[in-house]
Amino acid sequence: MLDILKSIYDLMGKSIHPRLKEEAVRQHVRMFFQKMDMNQDGVVTIDEFIDCCQKDENIMQSLKIFDNAV
Repeated sequence: MLDILKSIYDLMGKSIHPRLKEEAVRQHVRMFFQKMDMNQDGVVTIDEFIDCCQKDENIMQSLKIFDNAV
């Protein structure tokens, strides 16, 4: 997840000011995992991941950035 988020920030680098430091990205990953781990068992299942993404307005808004990217 860290690699994915770092790649997203790299792709969007010019539109993110100031650039996020790696520790900030790591903190975002920790927060995502805590939020997605619905039953707090330390594992994010694919069902938890999909459910969280579909229900979270901020995540859905963030993904809309990529609507016109292809």
